[in-house]
Amino acid sequence: MNRFKGTIALDIDGTITVNKHELEIPVKKYLSELIARGWRMIFLTGRSFSFATPLFHGFDGEYLMAVQNGSALYSMPAAKEKAKHYLPCRFLPAIEAVFHEEGCGFVVESGKENQDICYYKTANFTPEGRDYLNFRISISPELWVDTPSFESLPLKEFAVGKYFATKEQAHRIAEKIRKIDQFNVVVITDPYRIGYHVAHISQKEASKARALGHFMEKDGPLIVAGDDYNDVDMVKMGDVKIVMENAPQELHSLADILAPPAKEQGIIPALEEAIGKL
Repeated sequence: MNRFKGTIALDIDGTITVNKHELEIPVKKYLSELIARGWRMIFLTGRSFSFATPLFHGFDGEYLMAVQNGSALYSMPAAKEKAKHYLPCRFLPAIEAVFHEEGCGFVVESGKENQDICYYKTANFTPEGRDYLNFRISISPELWVDTPSFESLPLKEFAVGKYFATKEQAHRIAEKIRKIDQFNVVVITDPYRIGYHVAHISQKEASKARALGHFMEKDGPLIVAGDDYNDVDMVKMGDVKIVMENAPQELHSLADILAPPAKEQGIIPALEEAIGKL
């Protein structure tokens, strides 16, 4: 007999919340109720552990959370690590060489076990890039450290590299990074500033789909909801697939249910409809 009625896998930004620092109370209450009703809940996000967990303060019940685009998976609220796929720091010179060629900078996110410190080199950023970098620092709970050299970081491995750019530049850099073995790169719309895109550079085994498919057993049906390109592969895995209305058109063709945008708390009626289909 299955322990759960099924699994509900949810992206965070743009799917269940539009607020950087809190999950809206009706949504938090509804998701807690689903756990009480016997559904296993897993949240999958590009955020770091430190940036994601405050959203769930006061959240009732146990759940899973995959952070930094699937680089690590935790059982919550105990924060017990279930799986991790990080990149060795020896790859940083190769990554930095690509950005040097492009004349821009990137950020190294160290991961939960290293206090989620974000390392960057100011000298690598253009004036516009530094302006955006300062904006990200202002909204983030992590400690950000300006380092003179990535080779001197007190790390053996890191969770992800991130960079922020226009859509065209983000995809151009992503193609160059993908040519280097070991890397998975996804480009998504920046959820915090219009006109920007965010790219995640991670280990090849790190993705939301792999976190969902390889790091947990499946009990019963699977409902999945997402709103951007890094959600595509995990959305395809769902028995019922929810895509937010404001997602890129390429995702709409995958949807069994198109949900009203997160600002309208559209995930609530969408999940009720999804459960009713099973």
